Amino acid sequence: GGGGAAGHASGADDGGEIRSVNNAKGQAEMEAVKALGFPLLFKGYDVEAGIRLFEANKIQQVDLGKYGLSPIPLPGGNKPLLGLSPAAVKFLFADPNVASDARIKSYPCRELWCDAGPLVRRSEQVTPAQRNKTLEKLAKSIKLREDQAKKLNKNGGGNKGHDHMLDVLKECESAIRFRAEALAQREKETEDLMKGLSQMAVDEEAFPSLGGPATQRASKGESGRF
Repeated sequence: GGGGAAGHASGADDGGEIRSVNNAKGQAEMEAVKALGFPLLFKGYDVEAGIRLFEANKIQQVDLGKYGLSPIPLPGGNKPLLGLSPAAVKFLFADPNVASDARIKSYPCRELWCDAGPLVRRSEQVTPAQRNKTLEKLAKSIKLREDQAKKLNKNGGGNKGHDHMLDVLKECESAIRFRAEALAQREKETEDLMKGLSQMAVDEEAFPSLGGPATQRASKGESGRF
């Protein structure tokens, strides 16, 4: 649930919103980033442990910040959802050595999810199984968000922040798929090249006239007459 929480902007554009990470959509996204190998630890505090404590009513809202979490108020006095604080997003994902990562200000920020962003970059460094799990979880969140968007539009009201998040997730999924296909192609080309070189070595041994070691030895007078 919680899809109706637009995320209450903390910045001037959609990228400045805080989006929920403890509803079904957010949980799928957290599984995706974990599959990429990002440890969800904010300055030694386990983000997911903070979520569990909150949902079990074992933590005060004032203490959420140390777990990298920010409450997202809901109308009607309902229990808030939780989002990653801007400080946690930068701490967890931004690489200080990559200039473009300095523009990552919040969870929905396009620079986090785009082709040049840390999530897509990391996708090239993990195993195919990890990459596949990431894509599976992103697809799950996208499907949930698309279903929600249909309901919002049917009820006569779209949600700009929701649409923005859907866009960046699709961009991320597409970029990871593209890079995965490129990696697979390069690996296949390398494998084919190594097979070709191996076959050439076999052929040269079997057929000295092709310039293999036997021919070279004969030209140096190291073997008898042919």
